[in-house]
Amino acid sequence: MGQISFKIILVVPLFVLLCLSLFVFYGYDIEIVDGKLNIKSNISTQIKSNLIGQKKPNFYLTSLKDYELPQEKHLDIADFKLINFWASWCAPCRAEHSKLMSIQQNGHHIIGINYKDVSSKAEEFLTELGNPYIAIGSDASGKTAIDWGVYGIPETFLLDKDNKILLRIAGPITRTIYENELKEYLEPKN
Repeated sequence: MGQISFKIILVVPLFVLLCLSLFVFYGYDIEIVDGKLNIKSNISTQIKSNLIGQKKPNFYLTSLKDYELPQEKHLDIADFKLINFWASWCAPCRAEHSKLMSIQQNGHHIIGINYKDVSSKAEEFLTELGNPYIAIGSDASGKTAIDWGVYGIPETFLLDKDNKILLRIAGPITRTIYENELKEYLEPKN
């Protein structure tokens, strides 16, 4: 019995190390450019969406306190808009929030979909960190997230002026993801 436990204790750390190594190997592009280590996440590009190039799915949302519920008028106001699935209990949502505030402050439209959250907690989250959304709906049932193919939150979709999905970002929007994936749409070249 003692030998079996000892072998398990040796195998488990090796297994964990192997899993982490595979995550880094497949989740990031690591290269040396001009003598500097360049690490670029490709996690969001690996999770594809069948909805790319198609019209957005419907929303099945309820209102969140005094916030305006997403409607067609919110979708017809800009060449590009973002649909962001988030929740107050989601740590990566908190991490990406400052980037969403920055995107909103630069005049871009973001519609928020609060996923399986307690309304009072969602309201506290927005009061504490600010509200980057032009409209917010609550997806308490998760039906909207299912129709959009959401794997986990945060997830963000970029829509064009015809409300076709151009891009899906699985995970938080970071500065790198903004620069590599969103900037070309949200900041046209002069």
